Amino acid sequence: MNLFFIFLTGLTTGGLSCLAMQGGLLASVIANQKGIELKDAKKTKLGLDQMDWLPVGMFLLTKLITHTILGFFLGLLGSALTLNLNVQLAFQAFAALFMFGSAMNLLNVHPIFRYLAFQPPKFLSRMVRNTSKSRALFAPAVLGAMTVFVPCGITQAMEVLAINSGNPVYGAMLMFAFVLGTSPLFAIL
Repeated sequence: MNLFFIFLTGLTTGGLSCLAMQGGLLASVIANQKGIELKDAKKTKLGLDQMDWLPVGMFLLTKLITHTILGFFLGLLGSALTLNLNVQLAFQAFAALFMFGSAMNLLNVHPIFRYLAFQPPKFLSRMVRNTSKSRALFAPAVLGAMTVFVPCGITQAMEVLAINSGNPVYGAMLMFAFVLGTSPLFAIL
């Protein structure tokens, strides 16, 4: 698969899907830190624009790094499994059906689609929620790293493609290109 198309997928549908899943968490962290940073800005006379980019940059950088590492290990897993053509086609069909089911679940088309929604374990959900409420300086970076545990449907499809690649380097590049594509929408948020 062409990495440019993976980047475009991240820029369009992937960005919107990830923004819907993780954008509220990022906005919550920024809102919690806003009070602390406004007090610091008055003391040091920093502009507000400089303050706004620090948490977003930390979030996006750690998200990019952790997803690239994840892509490497998923590609390594795919190389260890040595999937034949039929299994690869089954993975791709599963990814397509999963993406369709996730979209139908998000649109509340029918209650049956709610069974296709995978949820992370409760302790991870609690940890992500607590991190999003944190006022610590590195909370956005920690939250960016934890987004591996709260992937959107398109990200899960990219993870299947990374496994399907059977190449750790290409799996890492695939996830890097995808997450890089999602970054502009998070920066705009």
